[in-house]
Amino acid sequence: MELILQSNKEVEIKDPFKALVGYDKSLRNQIEQAKAAIMYPPNGLHTLIIGPSGVGKTLFANTMYEYAKIGKVQEDFPFVSFNCADYYNNPQLLLSQLFGHVKGSFTGADTDKLGLVDSANGGILFLDEIHRLPPDGQEMLFFLMDKGEYYRLGETSVSRKSNLLIIGATTEDPKKSLLKTFLRRIPVIITLPSLEEKAVEERVELVQKLFVEEALRINKEI
Repeated sequence: MELILQSNKEVEIKDPFKALVGYDKSLRNQIEQAKAAIMYPPNGLHTLIIGPSGVGKTLFANTMYEYAKIGKVQEDFPFVSFNCADYYNNPQLLLSQLFGHVKGSFTGADTDKLGLVDSANGGILFLDEIHRLPPDGQEMLFFLMDKGEYYRLGETSVSRKSNLLIIGATTEDPKKSLLKTFLRRIPVIITLPSLEEKAVEERVELVQKLFVEEALRINKEI
């Protein structure tokens, strides 16, 4: 019960990063990087989060958003999440999900479609497994980050604008899995520590937190 009460107090903390296990220890430098990236004028710096599976890259990206939206109206500051691995075997559909398409741009494109880049306009677009983006997709994303403009698939004469912050996450070495031109456009790279790199005290705290979350989920004392 004491752990549950402690967890509820954490929700009330104004700095959402303080709810992360290790915020003042193994994640201290990473959180400083994240805050600097979010607060950099005028709209923040594009960021890449690196780390093995299970270290909390998605949670960290969500926490960056929670920190960034303090003082903002949520409707005007969206958070859109997309896992590039979901469409890895169909690059055309992957790019369509991201950038949208116009009718007739490929087989099955029966209507115009908005992309996630449009939905995330004014906010943050989180791309998990970003190394799954094909090279032409990375180039389209580079153009968006560089110019603030993009084209829907099948569209060549009308450029569209989107003002957003991109946060990517990957388990791979970005120097081997991402184009150099694309990587150069991402000024902030945050490497999250693996479980083995965390102190024993933090590992115990993680286990406690998991028990708390499960107790709250099933509404029973564990």
